[in-house]
Formats: sequence, C-alpha cells, structure tokens
Amino acid sequence: MALFSAYDIAVHYEEKQVRIPNIDPIGYCYLNLLFDVAEKVFGEVPGHLNKLIHMRCQIPKTDRMFDITDDDSVREIFEMHKSGRMINVHVQDMDIIPSYKANQINENGHNTDLNLREKGNDKVCVVAIDDSEGEYSDSSSDSSWLHSMDSDNEKDLDVHSDSGESDMSFSDFDDNEEGALVPYSENEEETDPVQQALKSKLWTYNPKVEIEFKKGQLFTNVDAFRAALKDYVIQKGFPIMRLKNEKSRVTAVYGVEGCKWRIHASPVLDSMTFMIKTYQGEHTCVMDRKNTEATADWIAKKLVPVMSIHPNMSTKGVEAKMIKYGVHPSKWQMYRALTKARNEIEGNHIESYTKLPKYAELIRKCNPQSICKIHYDRPTLLVEPRFLRMFISFKAQRSGFVEGCRSFVGFDGCFLKGAYGGVRLTAVTLDANNSIFPIAFAVAEAKNKET
Repeated sequence: MALFSAYDIAVHYEEKQVRIPNIDPIGYCYLNLLFDVAEKVFGEVPGHLNKLIHMRCQIPKTDRMFDITDDDSVREIFEMHKSGRMINVHVQDMDIIPSYKANQINENGHNTDLNLREKGNDKVCVVAIDDSEGEYSDSSSDSSWLHSMDSDNEKDLDVHSDSGESDMSFSDFDDNEEGALVPYSENEEETDPVQQALKSKLWTYNPKVEIEFKKGQLFTNVDAFRAALKDYVIQKGFPIMRLKNEKSRVTAVYGVEGCKWRIHASPVLDSMTFMIKTYQGEHTCVMDRKNTEATADWIAKKLVPVMSIHPNMSTKGVEAKMIKYGVHPSKWQMYRALTKARNEIEGNHIESYTKLPKYAELIRKCNPQSICKIHYDRPTLLVEPRFLRMFISFKAQRSGFVEGCRSFVGFDGCFLKGAYGGVRLTAVTLDANNSIFPIAFAVAEAKNKET
C-alpha cells in the first residue's frame, strides 16, 4: 500500500493535544518534525527552545511506542501508517539552560558569572560553558593524544593478522588473580558428549603458574590461544614472528633466524576449539626486557583486576606489577595503560553522559510520579547539549518523608572525583528510628545558592 500524499500529526504533550496538519512525507525529516513540535506545542522559536525533547510514536493498533531520534525513524513512522493518515506522537521534555554569552571561567573550570532569569515563579540559573575548553571539549577524542604520545616502540611483529583483532578488546577473557581464567563460557545446558570431553581438557589461565605449552593442548578458541601465546612469549622474554595469524590457523616461529622454536595450532572437529598440532619448544635466545609484545593494551589488561580494587594505582605500582613478567615499560606506556584500564573499569566518561536522557525516561516510565530533571547547555537545536546538572527524587522517597519521617531536612554535599568534578548534593531527614532517610539528590557543578 502506497503512502498518503499528506498526513496529520497529533502531538500529545502533558494533558494537551496539538495537531500539525498536511505533512508531506516526501522530504520530511527529523529536523522538520522537531521544529514543528517546538513551534506548535511550545510556542517557541526553534533555535531558542530551552528543552531537550524526546519524541515517541504510537505503533498503530498497539500500545507500544517507537522512539523518533533521526531521519530514518521519521521515514519509518510514515511506513507504519499506510492504512491511516493520523500519526500520534507523544512528547516529553527536560529543561535546558542555554548560554547566551561566554562568561568568565575560574581557575577550576567553573563558571563564576551566573545569570538568573525568571521562568514562571521559579528562578533558573543560566550558566555559560565555554565550548573551546580543551580539557572538557567533546571534540577532543582520546585517540588524538594517544597517538601523539605513542613514542615507544610497540609495533606488531605479525606477518599475517586478522583485520578485526586488537588487544583493545578486553572481553576475550576475564582475568582473576585468585582463580582460573576461561576465555568464554558455553551454554550450561550443553549435553554433547564430545563438547563435554573437550571442555574437561581445556587449558585455563592461572596467573600464579607459568605458562607451558605441549602438543595436543586444547584452548577454547583462537582468541584464547592468541592471548596465551602473547603471555608466554612475554613471560619467556623472546620475540616471535607470526607466519599465520588467522581464525583457521596460527603459526609462529622465533623472531630471529637460526632458532628451531615453532608452534602451530588449528581447530579440531568442532571448528572452534583450538589444539596445538606442532610444537618445537627447544631454542637458544636471550631474554628481551623490551619485548614488543608487551604493549600498553596488554599491560592494561593485566591491570584491570588490580585497579578494580586499587583504582588510584600509580605508575610506580604499574612498574612493580610488571616486574613479575620481566617487563620494564616506559613512562608513557604505563600512563596509557592506566588510562585504558580505567576506561575498561569505569567506562568512557563522555559516552556515559549520553545515557542520562534514557535513564531519566526509564525513571519516568518505571517509577511514575518520580521527579527527574536534567539541565543542559544548548545554544541552538543544531548544537549537541552539554550536561550541567541533574536532580532526582523518587516517589517512594517523598511519600516516606510525608508519612513516616520527622519534620526535619538536612542538606549537604560531597565533591566528585571523576574526570569532570562537580558535587553531589543530598537532602535527608530522620525516620522514626532516628536513621537517615534520603529525600532527593542532585549532581551539580558547585555547591552554591544557584544550584
């Protein structure tokens, strides 16, 4: 069934409904819909709309919702409504604090020139954040400075390598200082006797025991064998050359001509489990303390379990940790390894901020009558919003305060020690047992009158 020549969009916002008539689906994009909603529903000039809009379309003949986030989703809603000309769009919004001019920034990176504007009966703090700040700018990627500091020799000696393989993926296996390491987990309900027999003979990693290879040794998959091979050559302190480094076979020889050391592994009948088919372990070589296999990615992988317990580990701690592997990394190499390990444990800070609108939407959906407000800095709709502050108060917290707590409210804050700083503000009271009962909490750039 072909599309209609024109559609009507019924926009549902809070308790009111606004109709946007005669929409031509040809050439109608996400920005067109966003501008129409801003003008018709909020009565604002689109470029100065101080809200972060979240739009969802009701799927015809169902109660399910479809997120409208880009041009493809706009085209999709027209495809969904081939049998009817009325499209129902539900709109939710979050407050945005726009910046009108570049204000003074103090030495800690916080805005010191705060403007107040009236919004109804409430005063809203207008904070300008300079987009040119290099330290916090979204435009400066991690890779830009990583490459600039990559001065130590970490070149890969692979002759053949898979295009998608990298040590940056720490998910190949879970490193555990106190137990064995199994590179991947199978279905617990696996009943194949061949698989069970292979699984019982699989090699597992133990950081307290030196790695030793032998013919017939089994590994869960090619990634497990590659990881074990890298650990082995670093442990022994000699370079290797990978003649074949494919998913179907891995062959490596000693990195200098004249040595007979050689290893070859390939899959068994299940096409996944790897077995060492050929192994010549005798060789004469001198341990290399600057083994190029010990890259920053490899060091970071070894630091993840330690830094999960000791997050403030220094470069001296990294150096001490690497001594047992016979590796002496450079300072830049240790610094990059620390950064990568922190990102693996905590996640990328910039990416985590992009999840906040989804989090707020989940709170509103799963915990009705809860309050979640996120303030952003967004000069125009064409600029990505920048997080300023957030306030959350769950329905159960407010009900508990009204029905079972004393008429006393305490307020305090603590400094956040993440990459972007700020403070966490908390409002608490006392319940019937004289225990602390939280009412609400917020994350802001500073603890002051405006926040």
